[in-house]
Amino acid sequence: MTKITKYLLLAALFCLAVVCYYVGNVIGAIAFIALGLLLEIALWVGIFQSSKKHISKNLK
Repeated sequence: MTKITKYLLLAALFCLAVVCYYVGNVIGAIAFIALGLLLEIALWVGIFQSSKKHISKNLK
């Protein structure tokens, strides 16, 4: 997966998380808030996972 593809996917995750939080707060649906939380977790895992790989490549 290229870097640009990964960054586009992370941006999409962020946008979807924000939309889910918004919809969940407007209509009071816990499912949308939970989905937003899961998407946000996936975003942060993706960000930190890429930085760990980058650090380990620089050490070699």
